[in-house]
Amino acid sequence: MSRTQRVGAHRSSSSRRTPRWVILLCALGVTIVLIAIGLFLLDRLRPQSAPPAPVASEVAEVVSDPGQIDPGVDASITVLDQSGEHELAAGVGQALSDAGWNVLATGGSTGGDVERTVVWYDDESLAPIARGLAQGLGVGEARLSDGRVTGTPITIVLGADAVGTAPSAEPQEGGAVTHSPTPTAP
Repeated sequence: MSRTQRVGAHRSSSSRRTPRWVILLCALGVTIVLIAIGLFLLDRLRPQSAPPAPVASEVAEVVSDPGQIDPGVDASITVLDQSGEHELAAGVGQALSDAGWNVLATGGSTGGDVERTVVWYDDESLAPIARGLAQGLGVGEARLSDGRVTGTPITIVLGADAVGTAPSAEPQEGGAVTHSPTPTAP
């Protein structure tokens, strides 16, 4: 072989090549578009089930009179305030106590202000009582808790929606609740 002959030099005279990152970016874009089209088509081709027929629901039982509660059931109540309103829990607790409910404690609660009032109950058998309390307050909702929130089986956490809405009575000085006599069973 002579020195003038070049072996293995098959290079293009054009130096303009597309960078690899541009090719990879285009491939990624095409892949994303194809996946989106595939998901859209799968959603459209999936058989649609008929909407469920309306089920006649039972009317949830509500106990709004503390005299209806079995004396053997512990339905004691703690009222906590997370609305930021001064002495709201004491006033609501006093109003509930005056109505015959067994309110053991009232006070403020940490954790910041909340918007919606919740009546927490720790046992499913207390659900009608908790719904009755929420109904009597005129705000909030009853929810089952994972465990006892306070020292009582029912805890009312007053939110901002309770201010000016929930029934309230003037508590004793210092926020203590005067308890009405516990109703006796007939």
